[in-house]
Amino acid sequence: MSAIGYGMGDLYGGGQGALVATYLALFWNRFCGMDIGLTQGVIGMSAILSAFAALGFGVLCDNLYRFRVGRRFGRRRLVLAVVAPAVLVGFLLWIPGLPVALYCLVYVVWVMLAQLFGTSYSTLPGEMTTDFSERTTLSTVRLFLATASGTLIPLVGGIVLATVGEDHPGGYMGFTFVVTAMFSLAIVICWHSTWEMTPREAGFGVYETLSRGAQGSVHRNAGRPAGQTCSVIRTWTHRAAVMLREYLSTLRIAEFRRHLVVYVMVMVSMDLFGQLFLFFAIYDWGSSAAFGSMLLTCAVISLPLMPAFGWAVVAIGPRRLYAINFAGCLIGVAWLLASWLCAGVMPRPAWTVFTVIGALWFFSFKSLCGYLPWQVFPYMADVDHIVTGRYRSATFLGTQTFARQLCSGLLSIGVGLVLAATGFDSQHGTQPFAAHIVIGAMLLGWFAVAMIVGWIASQRMAISKETDAILLDEIARLQHGGSKGDVTDKTRAVVERLTGVGYEQCWPSQEA
Repeated sequence: MSAIGYGMGDLYGGGQGALVATYLALFWNRFCGMDIGLTQGVIGMSAILSAFAALGFGVLCDNLYRFRVGRRFGRRRLVLAVVAPAVLVGFLLWIPGLPVALYCLVYVVWVMLAQLFGTSYSTLPGEMTTDFSERTTLSTVRLFLATASGTLIPLVGGIVLATVGEDHPGGYMGFTFVVTAMFSLAIVICWHSTWEMTPREAGFGVYETLSRGAQGSVHRNAGRPAGQTCSVIRTWTHRAAVMLREYLSTLRIAEFRRHLVVYVMVMVSMDLFGQLFLFFAIYDWGSSAAFGSMLLTCAVISLPLMPAFGWAVVAIGPRRLYAINFAGCLIGVAWLLASWLCAGVMPRPAWTVFTVIGALWFFSFKSLCGYLPWQVFPYMADVDHIVTGRYRSATFLGTQTFARQLCSGLLSIGVGLVLAATGFDSQHGTQPFAAHIVIGAMLLGWFAVAMIVGWIASQRMAISKETDAILLDEIARLQHGGSKGDVTDKTRAVVERLTGVGYEQCWPSQEA
C-alpha cells in the first residue's frame, strides 16, 4: 500500500506535464489571443527559469534538516504539504480573457511548483528503502500511475472535446479544472503515505542535538545589525559559490554523467513531442484534436507491461533494456513517418488502422523511455555516497533537472520562432506548406536523433542490481569502521567503474 500511496504523487508529477503539453499551447493560441511564437516563448522561458530554480530547490531540499522547520516537518514531505494546495493556482491557466501577463505569471508559478514537487518526490525511493528490488517496485508503481495519468488525461480530454466541441473553451475549462483538483488530492495522499530518512540517517544528526539555548543564541545573534553591506554581499557570494560547487561536484561521478546524457536526450525529446503532437495530427495528418488525443491514449498498452519492465531492469539490467527501448522507438518513429507520407494516399479506414497500430507500437516504447531513467536515477546518490560520505539525492536531481529544463526551454523557444517564421497560426484552418514540413521534421527528426545519442551513451553504463549491491555493502562496511585497505579487487573495480574516481580518493572520512 505504501508503494501505491507513493505512486499517487506521480498522478500529478506525470499528469501535469501531459495536461500542459497536450492542450495549453492549443488553448492559448485559439482562445487567449496568443500567437504561437509568444506561446512557445512563455513555455520555453518558464522552463529556463525552472532550470535555475531547480539548483536552489535541490540544495534547499537536501539541507532542510539544518533548520527547525525541516526537523519538525521533514525535508521532503514538508515540500509535498506546501505544494498540494498551491497547485490550484493552475485554474487560472484555463480561463479565457485574462491579461497575457497574468497567464505568463501563473504559468511560471505552475512550472516552479512542479519543479519543487519533483525535487522532493523523486528522491523518496532512495530514502524509503535501500533494497534494489524494493526501489524498483516503488518506481514501477510510480511510473505505472504516471503513465495511467498521462494516458487518461488525453483520453478523457478527447472524449470531452468530441462531445462538447473543439471550437469553444467550455470543454477545455471544465475538464482541466477537475484534473487540477485531482492533482492536489493525489499529492495529499502521497504526503500521507510516505516517509524519509531521519536527520541522523541523512547525515544531519548534529542538528538534532542543538540545545534550545544554542538555538536561542543563534536567533539573538541573527537579530543584531547585519554590519556592512559588503559583508552581506560576501556572505551571499560565498553561499552561491558553495552551492555551485555542490552541483558541479555531481559531474565528477562517471555513471551520473552517462545517465545525464541519456536523461536529457530522452526527456527533452518527450517534452518537444508533447508540445507538437496535436499540431502534427491536425495539420500533417489532416485529423482532429480529438483523434490526436485518442492516439495519445495508446500509451495505455504500456500499463500491463510495467511489471515486465520492472522485472527486466532487475534481470537483464538497465544497459540492455535501454538498447531494446531505443531500437523500438526508432522503429516507431519510422512508422509515424510512414503514416504521414500515406495520409491522403491510403483509403482513410486503412490509414486509420495502420496509424493506430503504429501508435500502439510507438507509445509502448515511448513509455519505456520515460520509465528507465527514473529507475536508474535513485542509484546515482548511492554511487556519490561512497565518494563523499553524504547522501545528496536532491542535489543530483537539481543538476539533471537544470540540464533538462534549460535544454527544453531553449528548444521550445526555438520551435516557436521557427513556426512563427513559417506563418503558422492555429486559428486558421489551413497552414503554409513550410509549417507542415517544419512540424513533422522537428517532431520526428529530433526524436530520432535523441534516441540514437541516448543509445550510444547508455551502452557505457554499469549500474545494475549486482553492482549496486556491491556498492552498498562496501558503504556499510566503511560506515562500521572497516579499513579501505581491506577492499577486494572486485569491489575496487566496481567502485572505480561507477564513480570514475580512484578508490583511494573515495570515502574521505575514513583512513586509507
